[in-house]
Amino acid sequence: VSTKTTTASSSTAQTFLTQFDKTQSTTDTSYDRTAPEPNYQKLHPQTSLNLVSTINTTLAQILSSNPTSILFGQDVAFGGVFRCSQNLKTQFGPHRVFNTPLSENGIAGMAVGYASMGGLALAEIQFADYIFPAIDQIVNEMAKFRYRSGGQWDCGGVIVRSPCGAVGHGGHYH
Repeated sequence: VSTKTTTASSSTAQTFLTQFDKTQSTTDTSYDRTAPEPNYQKLHPQTSLNLVSTINTTLAQILSSNPTSILFGQDVAFGGVFRCSQNLKTQFGPHRVFNTPLSENGIAGMAVGYASMGGLALAEIQFADYIFPAIDQIVNEMAKFRYRSGGQWDCGGVIVRSPCGAVGHGGHYH
């Protein structure tokens, strides 16, 4: 029974994707579903990264490729609580990697303001448990900025990173 269900589900998904592809413009080449996956082992044969070093490498690549990008949040200049931003302040300077006060709402609000001026804001909320004070900024400002301005402005240059699952308690104490 489960094999038939899986086959039916796969068939349904394939039908949907086929119909979806037919509705897309033929000039849209932004994403090619038929392109093969790159051979990552061939590109980086000696590289072995864990999650923390992958995040650190990704943040470094963003900061090096976009001169308007800044990284900020609680303790990020010191490397962050999980060391994901370790050495980035040294590498990119204190004007691009810096600590903020203990204010999740302020971090999200700063991300909205900086991105609305054309920069790329890499904001870190230290723990996902603590993101709730920032929900108003994320939902009512960040997500609706372009809509609320009738398309005149946007704050699309925002990345909010908020780790979860590493610590099993504490959300109600912040």
